[in-house]
Amino acid sequence: MRNIIITIITVLLVSAGMYFLLNNISFSILIGIVIAAVVFIILTRKATKELEALNEKAQKALYSQNFDRALRIYESGLSLGKKSPFITGQIHGLIGMIHYIRRDHDKAKVSLIRSSSMNWVSKGMLAVIYMNEKNYTEMEKTFKTVITVGRKEGLAWSLYAYCLDRIGRKEDALKILEEGNKKLKEADDRIKSNILELKNGRKMRMKSFGEAWYQFMLEKPQVKRMVQQGGVHQGGMKKNALYRG
Repeated sequence: MRNIIITIITVLLVSAGMYFLLNNISFSILIGIVIAAVVFIILTRKATKELEALNEKAQKALYSQNFDRALRIYESGLSLGKKSPFITGQIHGLIGMIHYIRRDHDKAKVSLIRSSSMNWVSKGMLAVIYMNEKNYTEMEKTFKTVITVGRKEGLAWSLYAYCLDRIGRKEDALKILEEGNKKLKEADDRIKSNILELKNGRKMRMKSFGEAWYQFMLEKPQVKRMVQQGGVHQGGMKKNALYRG
């Protein structure tokens, strides 16, 4: 929020200064907007670097299985939201994912609801929580976000289909897989394989997605194996996986 305020002030001051010099209101406002945009980008990058440094500290705690310390580190970073509106949602997503893999779904739900909509993994975990609560309306609503943001991820489509199949909606699960197969231009053999599994009355096979699949805690192996591999995958604890939403 602080960055937005600074940006607005920059627009006003630069526009006023240029108008005083040039006496051209349209051109003055244009220059003010351009300079303010540059200022906003610089401030956002600075805040992002601070988040990345915070994330590195939290990862070290996660690698040593010190989840409580990792949570404290991320929670301390919520103050960064005062600088940039894009930071808070990312951190809530990371906090929620830690609670989720610890199976504390009550705490996880609170944070995952507030997580960035650009982090399809955190929203996928939220959808699974809704499924477990038998709140299928919210589950599907959340999964719509998952497959919109993660439309290029075979796992996003497969997770949605798996949950539909799990609640007895095999035909709907098949439709989702077929839609995902089209969106991915039939490039993901795992989706094509699971389409055949469902058509032949069998359960979906998800282990080919590896650790990224097991983080959703719907099949074993669970926490132990994920920690050995370095924590949550595909949008979780990796620096280069931080979302800007």
